[in-house]
Amino acid sequence: MNRIGQDATHGDRSSVSRRDLLKGLAASAAGALLPTGAMVAQTARPALGPIDVHQHIGGTGGLGGDWSVQRVMDLMGKNGISSVIFSNAGTGDLLYTGDASGRAFARKFNENAAKIVSDHPKIFGFFAAIPFPDSDGSLKEIEYAYDTLKADGIGILSSIGDAYPGNAKFKPSWEEMNRRKAVTFTHPWVPKCCLTLFPEARDSVERDFDTTRAFTNLLYTGTLAAFPDIRYIVNHSGATLPVLAGRIKDRVPGAATTGGKLPTAGITPLTPKGVFYELQKLYYECAHAAYAAPIAALRAFVPTSQLLFGTDFPAEDPSSTVEELKKRNLPPDVLRALYRGNAERLFPRFKV
Repeated sequence: MNRIGQDATHGDRSSVSRRDLLKGLAASAAGALLPTGAMVAQTARPALGPIDVHQHIGGTGGLGGDWSVQRVMDLMGKNGISSVIFSNAGTGDLLYTGDASGRAFARKFNENAAKIVSDHPKIFGFFAAIPFPDSDGSLKEIEYAYDTLKADGIGILSSIGDAYPGNAKFKPSWEEMNRRKAVTFTHPWVPKCCLTLFPEARDSVERDFDTTRAFTNLLYTGTLAAFPDIRYIVNHSGATLPVLAGRIKDRVPGAATTGGKLPTAGITPLTPKGVFYELQKLYYECAHAAYAAPIAALRAFVPTSQLLFGTDFPAEDPSSTVEELKKRNLPPDVLRALYRGNAERLFPRFKV
């Protein structure tokens, strides 16, 4: 998605004010989005809608042909969404070059995103892009994004060129993100190895498999255990992680619990507290994965405290997630946590 910031200078021309947006949200929260009006009635003021942690700026695929801040806000009002945190997606070839062009791309995306956020600070946030293969460039961009642009976290892709996120060459960036107790949002990407392996599914299921590969890699390399202060967000209800977690647990070398199937004597544990411990402390957003099976698998695997809301606009219509969630008949406490409560804990500035 290479149309970053095409509307960054237009944000303050939006005809929808924050007051108008919030009035619409309050009206929609009780009926259109939250399935239990009683939950709203128990509060002193109308409940606000969800915090969407998975949207992107611009883009030529999916629904993104006419992306604008105005359109985002219109869809937020229509679907009862109160806040959106943007991230970069679909631009790994431009971002992960390992040279000056990757640094320039990250800087342009981050500054344009920060401009949108500055125009609407209570409505929008952003995960900063970093040129991961360029270690020095990544460290400088993390510093600039946090200290100058006030980013809400860091966004990465599930694979970086011919490597996965746990590769030793990315360690300096992970160390800095851990020092800052960063929230990291991972977006799926089709790795170079599989661009032609299964071209018919390149833009669909292959991305979900790559999410699973990425977090399995973070386990196999000990990255999740080594940097415990990072709050990781996994996309699309965890892709296949919740379903495969048991098999993954029994295959990670040196894991604290391996099911007794692999020898571990003399191997330094990569997950001293266990594979399930590492996977169950991750956060999982439900964009375009609020169907019965993924939600059931996710809820069976992780506690309610780890659930987040997302929509993946402009790749997907927000209603594809909103409407499916309505069908799940989730308990009120689960909805409160998924829609807002957990995100407010990660991003206190959105708390109301």
